[in-house]
Amino acid sequence: MSKLRANRLAEQIKKEISFVISTKVKSYNLGFITITDVNMTADYSQAKVYYTIYGDDKEKENVKKSLSKLKGFIKTEVSKKIKIRKFPELFFEYDNTYEY
Repeated sequence: MSKLRANRLAEQIKKEISFVISTKVKSYNLGFITITDVNMTADYSQAKVYYTIYGDDKEKENVKKSLSKLKGFIKTEVSKKIKIRKFPELFFEYDNTYEY
């Protein structure tokens, strides 16, 4: 039952992060970014957010820097939509599984 709740919460976080990036983040050039997956720890304290980007290595590095700067804003905006006691800390990681 707990695993089902974690999966539902991860999917909701994924959907809300995608919405925030596509609608509320305008000043940073994130390009064609796609949130592919969110993995939660068992205690819901951390969430790894996997993303892909269409572009070269320079573009990937720029997006990584931008996401690290925007992490607090994204967390605040998503936590307004998802009401849980303690919102997990977000960690963005590039998802390179599609390159294989």
